[in-house]
Amino acid sequence: MKTLLKKFANILTIATTILLVGGLAYVLKNNQPISNVISEIAFCYVTIAVFNYITFGTATLWHKKNDI
Repeated sequence: MKTLLKKFANILTIATTILLVGGLAYVLKNNQPISNVISEIAFCYVTIAVFNYITFGTATLWHKKNDI
């Protein structure tokens, strides 16, 4: 079960990173404030770190392959 949760947390980190890149591209294209996107994505990263801390005892964003 922990293996699946670690893989899920890694998938969430990848999805958040893709949203960060896509969101920054969208914001820069439409001349909107960057701070809104950065704060929302930072909140997502903090949420993932808190999830990992509560579940596994370490506040990390990425689980290495040999940890899984």
